[in-house]
Amino acid sequence: MAAVGEIVAGRYRVDRRLAESGLSRVWLAHDLATRTDVVLKQSTLPAGLDPFQRDLIRRWALPEARAVARVVHPHVIRTIDVFPDDDGPWIVMEYLPSRSLQEIVATGGPLPPRRVARIGLALLGALTTANRAGLLHLDVKPGNVLITDDGRVVLTDFAPAVSPPGVAAMARAGIVLGSPKYIAPERLQHRISTSRADLWSLGATLYHAVEGRPPYQRATTTETLRALGASRPDPMRRAGPLAGVLTALLRRDPLSRPTPEELEKRLRRVAEGRIRRRRNRFATTTAVVALAAAIAAGATGTARSGTPPAVVPQPAGSGAPRALPDEFAWWNDRSGYRVAVPESWPADRRPDGSMAFTAPGGRSTLRIDRWPRPPGNPVAALLAEERATVLDDYARLRIEASPEPAGAVWEYTFLAADGVAMRGLSRMIRSGTVTYLLEWHTTRAGWAATLPQLTVALETFGPRSGA
Repeated sequence: MAAVGEIVAGRYRVDRRLAESGLSRVWLAHDLATRTDVVLKQSTLPAGLDPFQRDLIRRWALPEARAVARVVHPHVIRTIDVFPDDDGPWIVMEYLPSRSLQEIVATGGPLPPRRVARIGLALLGALTTANRAGLLHLDVKPGNVLITDDGRVVLTDFAPAVSPPGVAAMARAGIVLGSPKYIAPERLQHRISTSRADLWSLGATLYHAVEGRPPYQRATTTETLRALGASRPDPMRRAGPLAGVLTALLRRDPLSRPTPEELEKRLRRVAEGRIRRRRNRFATTTAVVALAAAIAAGATGTARSGTPPAVVPQPAGSGAPRALPDEFAWWNDRSGYRVAVPESWPADRRPDGSMAFTAPGGRSTLRIDRWPRPPGNPVAALLAEERATVLDDYARLRIEASPEPAGAVWEYTFLAADGVAMRGLSRMIRSGTVTYLLEWHTTRAGWAATLPQLTVALETFGPRSGA
């Protein structure tokens, strides 16, 4: 370990220590050859590794650092020199008077969404350039984002292994390096590291910047990792127009996260102030109610004519026989309910225990989730759910009590991750002693066409026979 006043590599005089972490020690130093200040970092080995793992990191650290040094971008820290040492390679970087994003938020509080979106665009540019060079970062976090005195955003401190061969070697040895609060779930659970893992970490970093805390704020590292593996990110309160972007980045499935091109468009819209929340529109709500009433009236008229209707809705739990329309089938769930869903919609049990049925093409979805506890006031429960909503361009159409069966209904509009106008309906229904939430999402353009399918699902939902 270097000491103040020591000359490293015959050229760099150590002036003072700047920082220390589990993976590095960092000093401010003076380059005697160029007479400029530089940052001198020595990579170190984290605790808890066996001899084989320690030797593996030593072998890879130097060539990986040299690969990072070849990345040139205005938002990536410039590497001046890399040279070996028995304790770990030395990396010489440009010195930028700056503060980390972590420090800025800790001392000044959360940042406005538009400013965070601009930071996100800078970091996305840095990650994209590194990825084009065949490299990952694998340690994106607020502490590794510098904001210079003149406002420049700079990404620093790449992980010890960032090339595909280096990352693969670490994975085979069971080594997953990263910060628990900002590491992508697939890296933790499956040791899968791709550019989409960096995007998840970018989302967690921007979440911290706008909310003032990481997406999983827990008392211990163990609790943080447990939450990361089993639950959604904590609800956002300050993200505003940035909330939908962060939700998309923090999706558990890497393939469902936006591409860099999509992400750039969405961040730019927020940064330029082109996303705003809409106020409720009474006229739209009235039209929805009228449309639903017209559909119900049409079904009743068919029944009265003596011709068997396509659908004969019955109140949930009534015990009356139900004649299902063509192309529908019963789903008997192990949790105790049954519901009629289109046969062509595959079922998917999510990690949180909910069931999702998705139309071919993926634009219409029915999701059924067990409410954690019976709400005393269903409307108040849905209002609380709305406050935790993180959807782009969200607008409420209605939240109100529903009499048959007793519960509540919530209708709203929003924009999907790809910008398509969507409409949703959430219906809280009590089935026996259990309360469920049924969520229906489809495009606004296709809302009227899919209402008959929604009607079948809502009016056939009830306790499973023998449950």
